[in-house]
This record gives sequence, structure tokens and C-alpha cells, in this order.
Amino acid sequence: MLALSLALGGCATDKPIGEKRFENSGFERGTLRGWTAEGAAFGDECVSVDNKDADGNYYYKEGEFFFSGGKAPKGTRGTLTSETFTIEGDKIGFLIGAGSDPDKCYVSIVDEKGNELARRGNDEFGMAGYYNSMHRVVIDVSAHKGKKAAVKIVDNDAGNDNFNYLNVDDFILNYQGETEEVSKTKAADKYISENSSKINAQYRHTYHAMPPVGWMNDPNGFGYAFGKYQLFYQFHPYSSAWGPMHWGHYQSSDLVKWELMPTALAPDTAFDANGCFSGTSIVHNDKMYLMYTAVLDPFQTQALAVSDDGIKFTKRGRVISSDATPPDSSKNDFRDPKVFRRGDSFYALIGSKSNAGEGQILLYKSADLMQWQYVGVAHRDRRTNGIYECPDLATFGDKDVLITSPQGFATNEWRHENLHSNLYMVGNLNTETGKFTIESEDEIDSGLDFYAPQTMSSPDGRTIMIAWMQMWSRSLPTQAHGWAGAMILPRELSLVNGKLYQKPIREIEAYRQNKVEKDSLTVNGEASVEGVEGTTVELSFTLDMGTASRAGVKIFAGLDHETLVYYDKATDLVVIDRSECGVRITGDGKEKDAAIRHAKVDVKNNSVTFRIFLDKSSAEVFINDGERTLTSNVYSSPSDTGIKFFSQGGAATVRNLTKYDIVVD
Repeated sequence: MLALSLALGGCATDKPIGEKRFENSGFERGTLRGWTAEGAAFGDECVSVDNKDADGNYYYKEGEFFFSGGKAPKGTRGTLTSETFTIEGDKIGFLIGAGSDPDKCYVSIVDEKGNELARRGNDEFGMAGYYNSMHRVVIDVSAHKGKKAAVKIVDNDAGNDNFNYLNVDDFILNYQGETEEVSKTKAADKYISENSSKINAQYRHTYHAMPPVGWMNDPNGFGYAFGKYQLFYQFHPYSSAWGPMHWGHYQSSDLVKWELMPTALAPDTAFDANGCFSGTSIVHNDKMYLMYTAVLDPFQTQALAVSDDGIKFTKRGRVISSDATPPDSSKNDFRDPKVFRRGDSFYALIGSKSNAGEGQILLYKSADLMQWQYVGVAHRDRRTNGIYECPDLATFGDKDVLITSPQGFATNEWRHENLHSNLYMVGNLNTETGKFTIESEDEIDSGLDFYAPQTMSSPDGRTIMIAWMQMWSRSLPTQAHGWAGAMILPRELSLVNGKLYQKPIREIEAYRQNKVEKDSLTVNGEASVEGVEGTTVELSFTLDMGTASRAGVKIFAGLDHETLVYYDKATDLVVIDRSECGVRITGDGKEKDAAIRHAKVDVKNNSVTFRIFLDKSSAEVFINDGERTLTSNVYSSPSDTGIKFFSQGGAATVRNLTKYDIVVD
């Protein structure tokens, strides 16, 4: 099961310890009752219930209400003083935001006569992109124990802009914690901790990586380091829609059970303020480096971050500027670096687009990961009308496999039926010229929901691939549930006679339970087998077509819903059809549909083999030992647990049927 207990490494997400011993210390009255206001900057209209400011940034309030100085008339000044209390502890803690000038906007502790004992402004204003957002700070009052005192909030800035006010909340006497680190990654972790339990779990997977809350898309930095498999991903924690990109992070010992780690990257510098887009990782000199696309609209550049432990990352800055693109290439479509090593040099393949709209992949070279030189165009393709996203490179013996996700790739018969596709090319990469010589090419996965695949080499030498199990330009039923996106079950890759084969990682077999077998089942119409049902299962069988014109299996089947996986003799194609799954998925008008996809396989002796993995709301179909795959999300009712075999136009036989429940706890 996905482990959602976030390993925060010291982030203060627990409720702070201390006492609230003066009236309305957290503004939960909804007014300024208990406080004395002087001047025009403090009034009841400033006690706010807002979650976000006008720019969409979270206030990180405590409880329902907080004091929002930005709601006061611009240019006003004043003070707000609490009731008196006795100082009994060493520290007073509270939340503070805004206050661009801490010499004019601050919180002070005053004695009974109004003399100032200590003060604290928002000294971290603007750090990591924090402006209106509040974080917890402390005032040291240990030298004043036993004195009668009050909290005095001061706004002495008459300016009309530049956050010349204070946001404050949750004053705690005898506070036992420390000042919170001002960090957008820590803020994301805090939001995850407070909101992950609120999402609707109806379609949540049990053995696939998915976001704890919010949005997930491309896998990033997939690799092995520090004794664990590492999976980073494009992440927007604050909503289930695509937004300013963070890097979420999971670790695993077996690629099945994933442990949620602290957020790795957030858009918090001047060069990546609009997002930390996709990229990859590499281990060098016992350190993990993340190369990612730093976005400052409209330009995209490549940046580097480094870690000693694979958890906390320090940004090193931009290392490949958009100015380093060829003259005929877009500077605004330059992203998703794949970094790898050959010999003594590092290389990076980067997705790009020519000014003529052609998809292309560029190659760069470095000796130290910091200084990079352009080598050449690895591949350029006129069949696209968009960028070649998420390039990746895997090597099998003396052959290289170049992997990418082209936007707007031209449909070729049954291949590339999605508006945004996936592609692998077999050949060789010349690192001197940058040119990739293609011997053959094909689609990786022909299903409805597969994008941005990324590969890594496991410690035992396997090439393992993961990908985003979702698709752009579609309706996403789970968005209304507070989350969106997931990853495929990782797959082992092999190259056989120039063709890429995929098999589920062997580690999944450790989670099999409740085995059901049947040697042979004749199907003429519809048939089922006792014990063969469920929505978190592994199902394998050989389908002997016999006299049937069409035959296969109905999954997620109920009284009114079903999803079909079948072979059709007339077209010589394997088909997945979710048009009656229960929730209608809509797509871009440029796409022929969002329900049915096809794959052509080598049918021998009138039979096809299937291995299908179901996980609550997904189906991954492996055909003929991984010759082809069809991956699709399926949104059915909780009662749709049936698995039924069917044939049309004659009788078919299901042989060597095996079903397991996949149980990950």
C-alpha cells in the first residue's frame, strides 16, 4: 500500500505546544474583540477567513480566522494591543506574513506602561517567494519572566503598496517550538500533512504511485540511490489541476510499496519562479544531482540541484540557458533534460521544437555537470506539430533506444491514436556529432493513458521503465476528489529482434494472494469462473480464438458497466474499450475519441496471450509476453467487480487461466 505518512525530517506540522492565555489570541472570534485598536490600520474588517491571496498563494492560517492587514485601507497606520498577561515561559510564538519593512511593521511585547520589551518583524519577507504567506516565528522573552505584558502589533508604514502591512495569527504563550524554516517545500509538506486525509479515495490505487493530494504528471529523476529506488514526479500539491510545478518524491525498496518523502523542489527562486519542470537524476561522487527545467515565463532553462542524502536538495542555479539552443529553435520550448554518463563525460538530451514547429531532441555535453556545451540535434521530426517532450535513452548491448513523447504526432493506422503520443526509436547515438541514427521505431504503449516514460538501471542490471498513467487534454474524474494522476506499474524492458518488450516488474509477484486456476474454459457467448473477480487483481490466460470472430474478457463488470479487452479477427487488432465503464471521459476535439484504443500483435496458431493488472481504476494489458501493451484508466462503480469472458460469432477457449489478488498492505 502507498505509505502516506510523510517523512518530514523535522518540519513543524504538528500543532504547536504552549498556551493561549489572552482573549482572542487567534482571532477565532471573527472580530477584534479583546484587542485595543488605535489608528485606521486595524479593524474588524481585517479579520479574514480567506485561504489564498489574490495571486493564489496560501496564507497558512491556523483555524478559521486570522488578521489580514492587507484588508485595511491602503496607506493607513495604527497599532493593535492585546489584553495583558503574565510572562511565564521563555518564548512567545505566532504566525507572521507580509510586512515588507520590518522596521515599520512588526510585533512587539510591551510592559504595562507600554515600554517595549522585545520585537519581531517578518525578517524572512520575500524569501522563497513568501509574501502574504505566514510562517511561525518566536520572540524571546526569557529575560522578562514574571512581568505583566501585552502583544502590540504595529503598522507604521504609510506606503500604498509593497506589502506595507502585517498578517498575523495564533499567538501562543510559553511556546515550546522553534521558528519555522521559510521554505516552499516545507509549506507543501505542511499542506500535504493537513489535507491528504480529506480526499475522496473511491478511485485510489493500491499498488501504483499516485499523489498524496493534488496533481501528479511526469515521472522525474527515476533511479536508484542511497539504497532505495527513487521516484520524483511533477507535482502541484495545492489543487488537483496542473499548476506551478513542484517535485514530489517517493522512495521504495521494491518498486511496489512507495514511501512518501518530503517535497524535493519548489518554485522558489528568481530563475524557476514559474515552475520546476521535468528532468532526471544522476549520482556522482556519492551525491544525487537533479537536472530540471527551470521556468521563468516565457523562457525555459535547465537547472541543477544537489543532495547528500537524496532528501534535502540545494539548488546550484541555471546550467544550460535557453540562449544555448540552435538559432532555428524555440527558446520557449526547451525542457525535460535526460542526463546520463558515457565514459568520462556527462550528456543531456533535451526536448525542443524548431521555429518551423518540428519536434526535436538536442544533445549537450559536460565534464562536471555545471558547464555544458551544445553538441547537435539528435533527432528532428516533421510529423509533429509540437515539442518532443521527455526524451530518454536506454541501452541494450550495442543498441540505443531513444524514447520520447511527441505532441501532436500524426496518426498512423492503429498507432498513435492519442493526441499526445509516445515513441521509441532503436539505433545508435553518436555523442561526437549528437546525431541519433534510427534503424526502427514504434509506439511504446497503445493505450489511452500512457505518457512521459522514463527509464533507469536497477542494481541487478535490469532496465526499468515508469510512466505517467494519465493523459493531457482529457476530463479527469478524480479531480473532483482532490487528486489527479498516477504512475504505471514499473516495467522491465528488453530488446528482442529490434522490438521493445515490456513485462511487469517481478517484485509484484510477492504480493499475490488467493490463487485461482482453470486449465480450460469454453466460451460461446459469455462465461465466468468462480473466484475470478475483483478490482485489484492479476489475470493471465491464453485465448484460443476457435471459430469466434471476436473474443476476450470483460473487466470492472457490473449490472450496467463493463470495460472490454478483446481480439478482433477482422481487423487483426487487440482492443481496449472503456466506453461503457461508468464514467464517460471526454477528450480534445482533435482526438478521434477517448474510449477505444488498438494494438496489432503477432497472432500465432489462432491464439493470443494476455496478462492484465487491475488496480481500482486502472487496467494494464500485456499482450503476448509484452510484445504490446495497452494502459488505460477505468472509472467504474465500487460494485463493478465482475470479470467475465465472452465470444462473438462462434466459440473460443480460454486456456491456462490464472487469477491472483494483489494485496499490498
